[in-house]
Amino acid sequence: MINKKLNHGKGFILNTLTLSMIFMSGSTYALEALGDGELRNVNGQDGVHISTTFKEANIDTLYWTDNVGRGTPGATDSRLTTIADTVKIQQSNALSVPLGMDYKINLGSEGNKTGLDFNLAVAPLLLTADSFRICDVTGYCSDKIGNIAVQTTSDLNVGLKTRDGLFSKTSQAELLLGLKNANIYLGQTNVNNQLNQLIFKNFNFNFNGKGFVFVDEVSGLKLQTNSSADAGLGQAPNDQYGYVDFTRVADSASNKIGFKNTGTYGNGSETTNAGLNLEIMLNKGVNSVTPYALDPTTNSPTGAVGLIRVGASGRMINGYLQLRGLDSTGSTDLLGKADSPSGTTNNNIMGSSGIAFRMKADFTKDKDAMLGTDGKATTLEIGGAGLNTYGFEFGNLTGLRSGTRGTFDSGNIYTNLVDTKTLQLPENYNFQTSRFGNNSYLTTLNDYKQNIHLLSTNPYALVTSIRGGEFQAISRRGRFTTSAGVIDPTNLFTKDGLDNEWGLALPFYNLNANIAMYGAKVAANTAYYYTGNGVKNQVATTGETARLGFSMAMSTEGIDKNTNYINQGNKTTSILVIDGGTYTDKSGAVQPTDYYMGLRNVDLLMKGTGNIGVENGSLNLSLKNMLIVMAAEVAAGYLPGTTYKSCALGISSFGSACSSRSKSPDNNFALNDNVLFGMKLRLGGDMDLSLIPNSEIQSDGTGSRLGVVGELTLASSGNTIQISDPVNGSTLGLDNLTGKLGFNNAIVIGKDKESGLGKVGFYTGLIFNPDQNPAGVFRARDLNLYPPQTGAGARLGELAITGGRLTSEFNIIPR
Repeated sequence: MINKKLNHGKGFILNTLTLSMIFMSGSTYALEALGDGELRNVNGQDGVHISTTFKEANIDTLYWTDNVGRGTPGATDSRLTTIADTVKIQQSNALSVPLGMDYKINLGSEGNKTGLDFNLAVAPLLLTADSFRICDVTGYCSDKIGNIAVQTTSDLNVGLKTRDGLFSKTSQAELLLGLKNANIYLGQTNVNNQLNQLIFKNFNFNFNGKGFVFVDEVSGLKLQTNSSADAGLGQAPNDQYGYVDFTRVADSASNKIGFKNTGTYGNGSETTNAGLNLEIMLNKGVNSVTPYALDPTTNSPTGAVGLIRVGASGRMINGYLQLRGLDSTGSTDLLGKADSPSGTTNNNIMGSSGIAFRMKADFTKDKDAMLGTDGKATTLEIGGAGLNTYGFEFGNLTGLRSGTRGTFDSGNIYTNLVDTKTLQLPENYNFQTSRFGNNSYLTTLNDYKQNIHLLSTNPYALVTSIRGGEFQAISRRGRFTTSAGVIDPTNLFTKDGLDNEWGLALPFYNLNANIAMYGAKVAANTAYYYTGNGVKNQVATTGETARLGFSMAMSTEGIDKNTNYINQGNKTTSILVIDGGTYTDKSGAVQPTDYYMGLRNVDLLMKGTGNIGVENGSLNLSLKNMLIVMAAEVAAGYLPGTTYKSCALGISSFGSACSSRSKSPDNNFALNDNVLFGMKLRLGGDMDLSLIPNSEIQSDGTGSRLGVVGELTLASSGNTIQISDPVNGSTLGLDNLTGKLGFNNAIVIGKDKESGLGKVGFYTGLIFNPDQNPAGVFRARDLNLYPPQTGAGARLGELAITGGRLTSEFNIIPR
């Protein structure tokens, strides 16, 4: 039921001819044909313009129904429904602008083609829902997820310009999706009746695309930037057909008195945030009467503290944006079969009415020909959330080989409601075939089964899954940044960093993931939060408290392979530091240096099941049966295809290798030439941890800080860390690890006092046996030395640490 007060305004401009036609009353035998000019006069030079204002809108329920594969025994109906209760749309707290929408529609024709120019602007608003739950047709519902709200502080804009009908595979169109400066809230009221919030601040999706907008029976609704010579998933013969811009967005508080438009993205009068922007903040002890209050100077949620920010801006090409439905009732079985704690069915988990999304694009780099006169090269950002913080920008993005473009593919992203205990994750070939020193393999088939919950009956859950995601880009120019609102000018950096010649690479390949969320009530004495100094606290000693049920499983593949599973070296999952500088060789040509160092070809599997709370203003996770499996190479050398600097400069001391091979091989990452040593690990157990926000620069000038504090109780078996020789494969193993570890780690970005430039610090603190009892003693029960060939290891002894603390501090100060 909708109850809303509307005040419409609608205007048409009528010329003399039109007005005469309205008043004609006699018989008419013939009429003069009206051309486009006369029709435009009827609707006015600007077409139809409708302005709608209203005071508020009240909606009893909003819902979405999904037909799913049921795992609950005896379930006879396939429908599950998400329900948002008591939805209200009100005026935003940001400014005194009436609620309303403004529509502009223009139609025009050229030859036998009709074009459309549609624009919609929605004034700032506050949309609230008292609760969010998932129910079946019998009326049974899982626990409420919490109260949800969306508050915008700028207009929301949607625009579509076409040249041939509404959708066309052969004629270009322009699409604008401008969601700007939106705050998204998830509120939880704990057992102590205290309201705490997780907030996504200043969420931007300011998307402006030029390409082909069409609807296809297979692809669904799709915006494709390249040529429609192949309107499916194929590449265009020419990359000059369209683009996507994520345009930076002016902060809605930029023009307010007292707002400091300083920092990397401020010009003194305005500050912009990334076109695709997400800032995670936390708020504790929120006033339940005014839970969505904003600071009048900054438009920031009152009392919220920043955790982390990520963003992307600039032009992308050769890509598409796709939204479609999904029917998996046939052979498609991406998540496995639905089950419950008492058994398995033959029903596909995903059902017949899920939602699928995919986005794929190439990044543009500095001086890219596709930038034209108005495009900006792609940049990525990470840093502290909110104001008065530090961050880091990844710029001049290229592919693994110099001169190629970096690429991004979200993979297929599916959203479904589910009734099941477990989900399935694709198997990792390297893990399944890699010996782990003692003739076992890194993983078993059971490791790819993910528990959504550990309860006696299935809670209905919302699941988002990713299949085949990848990010293949290397930043050859990294720089430290400052946000708006830096109070003390001495905390600003002395240089903007645009001439830096170093960077970071965080590419990933074949990302597969399942994330499940549902409402949960947990025993308050088993729900913990940690303080910055490592103190562990119960939410309460008795009762049940509201949390978000959570389960996550993800994997990456370290390197691409051909159909025979031979490593190719075109794509990688790595964490690398890059020398992105250039030099002039002996012939006068400019060459890239392209040194790298770091973790290369990282195969990773992570999974855990538990719950999330936002007590005490931190993000608190409890993960049971957690598992981490990793295999990686520690390497240093030249990126693929790079000319060796010694050869390019004609330095004879390099030896005869210059005459036979002057460049790093194109498949360098598939070889072990640059590998210093290999490492494998498998760790499992129960973990409780808190992500503690402290983004704001402190009064003493110390940098913004992200703290990770918690404890890990290792499982009784199966935990191992092994280090191997890259040449002969001999391995040293710390096997059968047991015990309990506390940790207090932090990543800190700050300003180096000597150079005036940015720096990053990694602070690690490990506490062995934090409870000081025999069961928590950290032990490597077997130290083994394994021969190059498979076989049993030679036991060297064991290691036990009964207590103590191990700390380290590692700072990177670029020069």
